[in-house]
Amino acid sequence: MRVCMNGLPSSIENFLREAGFSPTEILVLRRLLEDGPQTLRQIAARTGKSTGVLDQAVKKLLRRNIVTREHINDISKYAVVSLAAIAKWMEEDTKQKQEMLTRRHQNFESFIHSLELDQARPEMHYFEGDEGLKQAYMQLLGGGKETLHYFPVLCAIEDDPLRDFRVDYFRVRRRKGIFSRFLVHDTPLGRRFASRDPFEYRKTLLVPESLYPITFEKVIAGDTVACFNHVEKKVCFLKYPELAETERRLFERFWKERENMVGPQTPKPAEAKQPEVPLSTRTFSSLREFLLSRKSLAIFGFFAIVAAAITYGLYRHNLFLNTMRIRERATAIATTGAMRFDVRDIEQLHTEADIKKPEYAKVIRLENEIRDKNSQARYVWIMRYTGTGSAWEFVADADSLNPYEKKDLNGDGKIDDSDHLSPPGEEYFDERGTMLNALKGPFGEDFPTTDQWGTFLTGVAPIVNSEGEGIAVLGIDYEIGELDKLSRESFQWFLPFFGLFFVFILIRLTAFNKSLFKEIIELLKMRKVHITLTVLLGVSALVTAGLYFQNYRLNIQRVRERAIAIATTAAMEFDARDIDQIHTKEDMKKPEFMKLVQHLRQIRERNENILYVYIHRPIGNGEVVADSAYGETEGYEDFNGDGKIDEEEQLVIPGQQYPNEDPYFEEKTKRPFVTLLKDQWGEYFDASAPIYDAAGKTVAVLYVDIGIQELRKLTKQSFAGVVIFFGFFFLFVLIRLVAFTNHSSKRS
Repeated sequence: MRVCMNGLPSSIENFLREAGFSPTEILVLRRLLEDGPQTLRQIAARTGKSTGVLDQAVKKLLRRNIVTREHINDISKYAVVSLAAIAKWMEEDTKQKQEMLTRRHQNFESFIHSLELDQARPEMHYFEGDEGLKQAYMQLLGGGKETLHYFPVLCAIEDDPLRDFRVDYFRVRRRKGIFSRFLVHDTPLGRRFASRDPFEYRKTLLVPESLYPITFEKVIAGDTVACFNHVEKKVCFLKYPELAETERRLFERFWKERENMVGPQTPKPAEAKQPEVPLSTRTFSSLREFLLSRKSLAIFGFFAIVAAAITYGLYRHNLFLNTMRIRERATAIATTGAMRFDVRDIEQLHTEADIKKPEYAKVIRLENEIRDKNSQARYVWIMRYTGTGSAWEFVADADSLNPYEKKDLNGDGKIDDSDHLSPPGEEYFDERGTMLNALKGPFGEDFPTTDQWGTFLTGVAPIVNSEGEGIAVLGIDYEIGELDKLSRESFQWFLPFFGLFFVFILIRLTAFNKSLFKEIIELLKMRKVHITLTVLLGVSALVTAGLYFQNYRLNIQRVRERAIAIATTAAMEFDARDIDQIHTKEDMKKPEFMKLVQHLRQIRERNENILYVYIHRPIGNGEVVADSAYGETEGYEDFNGDGKIDEEEQLVIPGQQYPNEDPYFEEKTKRPFVTLLKDQWGEYFDASAPIYDAAGKTVAVLYVDIGIQELRKLTKQSFAGVVIFFGFFFLFVLIRLVAFTNHSSKRS
């Protein structure tokens, strides 16, 4: 009987696929159900499959009695027998699978039952040869925190064929904290074996050979009893908990008897006393083990990473301090240099056509004078705000006297955008929007900024009109390379790295190797707590003092460089002809004197924390010309604000000599100079720069003084974070060490 249907039900199709029918077989069934009996060629035409592939699929269906072959008009056609045939095959297939699963379950239950029976039987393992001996010893390390040995010493240590292995075996055993006890014959070889107990993390008792016959090594570890025949190089393991417990009790009995033996039972040949190992030998042996174990190497690597991270943090702190140094220097130059420019000249420069005006050349000349006096400054420029968004426009750039000239500004051997020269009126966009702050007062960038000319730290200050309004800003750029140079000079990374690494290793040594530190403490005749605390506090004090002096030194450089930058830049602002008019007290009435005083006051007011600004003529130790502190009190005023006028407030007058000898005065007339000075007016950084006439001759020296309290303030601010960090760090270490020491005391 054949059947013809519209298609193969999806449930049957899915089952056939799960039962292992191939896609081709399912495709043949679908065609036969939908189209009725067909030849292979007809099926191939409808499915696109080759007759060879279809023939293989049809043969499988024939063997399963799902498809039958019929001859119609002498042509072989294939048809599905019936859906019942498919259902019958599915039923038989399901029954076979169930029987197979039942057999598997029965086999598994038999296996489990056999395991339960075998667990009650002693388990034995055998090893042979040198490699077998080594493998057996390593397996014993899994038997708990103690191994018990009956050990016949058959040869000297240097003649032992397993000598090298025993060294590695000891290190692994020591790292795992597995202690060993040995019963050894009281012979010369046995006594020599016992003498090495301090190095091998074990304890040996010598027993009379006649009372304790030991012919092979027997080891009790956990629930295993191991027998080692070192002559034949064979090992037998018997895993039998009851036997292991019995052997352990017997060993403990022998051990206790031997410890308590006295009188005639104890043989006394030249024997019984073990040679004492020197304290220094025990110490260096423990130190060697501490340095060479894998655990120590891993800890060293971890501490190296921690030390590197802290060193990097210190480097970043150092980088921050040097950033402040350059920022303050650039801001001081900009602040002082801005007073040199005439607002009327700035107002004449707006477009590219203005480069032909004499005012443009004058402004460019002044910018270059400022840069020449401060050789580390890379660029000097003036910009004005356009009043729109972040757009500014160039007024004058020190390198752009001829904006059309081709210059290799950065010295890289090629002319590109980084060498662009900016004419008046060219736009510049302040992406960070910080330059607007400079119209209100001097301003320094906290971080380097990058534009087409490079990466710089910039200080800017306003150029103000007669009403005190900022109409433009003067900018001073320092290349980022100057910051890197200062950081390399002021921070040697390897010193804090190795210092911290040593501290970490020392602390870890106290916790990791108790026996070593016990030997060291005995050697020094001091208690562990006292030693630990003394070392910790000493290292803490040294590290903190080192960091403090490092901060102090960098801040000295900050104050010195800022003071000398102000003096150098401001010295160019004074006219030698005005100075030549002031020689005596009577000259104080001249307009040139008040002009000098007002200019000195502007320098002091525009730069924060400046105490005194004054001019001396190079005569003797310095002849007074003018002082910013001069007022309407004819030489006296309460300058320090203490409510009284005393020697500290006495103001000198023109022509008066500086009262103290200055050993550096001649040097100050030749070049910018800075010293830490202490006199009747206080203690301060005294920066100076010569003032020249038109012929280049020194006519006077300008002094700018910054009080020592500025240094203390900067040091306190910059060091506070370091103090807090190391305070908590050493407190944590201290608590950890005290806790460890108390724990060790309780255990001992």
